[in-house]
Amino acid sequence: MKTKNIHKLFLIMLGVLLFASCKKESENIFTMFTDVTVTYNNSDPRCITDYKVVNDKDEVWIDFTINSASEDMYSYTVEKSSGAQTPERIIYTINDPTKRRSFSDVIKLVMNRDGKTTYRIYALNQKGIFIGDGKKSVTIDVNPSYMIYANREIYLPDTAAKSLPSFFSLNDATSFNYTNGATNSAKIDFGVYRKLASNSTPTAISYTYNLYSPSVAVNPLTVYDISAWTPKRTTKFSAPITGQAAAFLTGAVSGSTIETLAKARTINLDATAGTTLANGLFSGSAVFFLTPEGKYGIMYISVVALDILRRPYMNVSIKVQR
Repeated sequence: MKTKNIHKLFLIMLGVLLFASCKKESENIFTMFTDVTVTYNNSDPRCITDYKVVNDKDEVWIDFTINSASEDMYSYTVEKSSGAQTPERIIYTINDPTKRRSFSDVIKLVMNRDGKTTYRIYALNQKGIFIGDGKKSVTIDVNPSYMIYANREIYLPDTAAKSLPSFFSLNDATSFNYTNGATNSAKIDFGVYRKLASNSTPTAISYTYNLYSPSVAVNPLTVYDISAWTPKRTTKFSAPITGQAAAFLTGAVSGSTIETLAKARTINLDATAGTTLANGLFSGSAVFFLTPEGKYGIMYISVVALDILRRPYMNVSIKVQR
């Protein structure tokens, strides 16, 4: 019995010795890359050193100095992270050999995205391998510059009961029907309607969807008499533009980007004039607009469909400058 126990003890001790002899010492990840430091300097009121709240179109400076104690830096990366998007990275070469242990520069930015954006600067060696970021970053927080209203429903007119909400306010994404539209005319930017139209195939017939301003010269939907409504808003519209999902989701990210996108279009219509399903208000298309208050916006049409009661409607989302 004693011999058996001694044999077991010998095997355990042998295993411990073998494990100890094979163990490879590695540096703790939390103590690595300590030779590189990054300092964010406060050389100007526009500089950011840690966290800064600004407005859309404000200029922000990142004045930085990056030092490497033991290895030459041949380039550095500026990494930009916004929300859930994949970080953007730009690599800059350090061409001056005398600055490969200490390099300074100023990055000047004009803000054009609402919300928080984080910038991180890190050094790369001659092989393009990361050697440190000083474990620092800076975050710029841009105040809200636009309003967003998602998934609002606008129904096509019902000419009998006149109770479906087919009029719409772009300021607060509220819809109105013909009955309560008169008392809310000061809020209403447009109404919608549909008509039969020919497609490219002569034998095919479908509906085309359009919008019209209450101030339009000729009412395209005479069954809804809005001649006595007052006041009437004078919002102007572009023609519907197809394939605008990316522009709406990732392009229109601030008041200034909305304005830039809108100004690239002709916005002069009191009513859209689509003649086919595809060039009217259609799934995936958008209409840019300019309100009487001088605010630019974009309305994206995500769905044109029938509800459970088979009533035609559009599902829209809106972004408009504050």
